[in-house]
Amino acid sequence: MPTEPEHIKQAVHNMKATRYLLERPDFSDWAATVIFYTALHIVEALFFREAARLNRKHGHSHEEREQMLKGTGRYKNIYRHYRPLQSASVKARYLDGATFASHMSAKQVQDELIKGHLWKVIQTASRFLSDSSGKVLQKAFKQTFS
Repeated sequence: MPTEPEHIKQAVHNMKATRYLLERPDFSDWAATVIFYTALHIVEALFFREAARLNRKHGHSHEEREQMLKGTGRYKNIYRHYRPLQSASVKARYLDGATFASHMSAKQVQDELIKGHLWKVIQTASRFLSDSSGKVLQKAFKQTFS
């Protein structure tokens, strides 16, 4: 299973991929999908870090991950912002690209999903991640999306 730094590295990579996709407005569906997987890697980094405290392994299914976020008080704010990212990703994957683009433009993906929800996931998760992981995520976000 990947470690905290490996999950953070993938999250940063996904942010860069999302920026690339957003430069091509026809790919808002893929941008929404990749941004959800960015949040997923941040959550998995968090679960890896806290695995000993939680007495379980990280690397959960989507359902288990959602239950852990929703059912753990300290993660409720993460869940509040993770869930809309997951929902947009599902819509993006199961609607065709033209249909999703009419549902959510590239600008809306950037404003709502990235600057709204992903930023909140990063801010909240950073409180539970190592200092270096939190700083890497925040710096990457600002460099990528500002």
